[in-house]
Amino acid sequence: MADPASPPADPTAAALVAALLSDGVEGPVLVVTTDDAAGGLAPVWAEAFARVGWHHRVRVLACPVDPAEIADVAAEMITFAPGVIVVVAPPDVTGAVQGMAGADSRPVVIWPTARRTGDEIATPTD
Repeated sequence: MADPASPPADPTAAALVAALLSDGVEGPVLVVTTDDAAGGLAPVWAEAFARVGWHHRVRVLACPVDPAEIADVAAEMITFAPGVIVVVAPPDVTGAVQGMAGADSRPVVIWPTARRTGDEIATPTD
């Protein structure tokens, strides 16, 4: 677990976790993302969720997304039973995940849009 007294490595992730906590949301967390976003953001998620002791899983979908993969995400929502689902994906995937999560009344959070510049980790954009 990360040292809670040290400053967070990523302020966006820290703000997301703080907002979830203030809303009464608890882990575990299922992150649904596409392969183009996962590499740079996976360490950010791991650090942010570890700070509050939340287990998490990252489900990476290839682009374009195969409908069978969406069905696998639905099955994982049942078996993993996340307290919250974080989505970092195109609108069609986001909509599908929101629809599946809505059936179980699980909160879905959309990660801020990110961009990659050079070899830097993805950073939020306005």
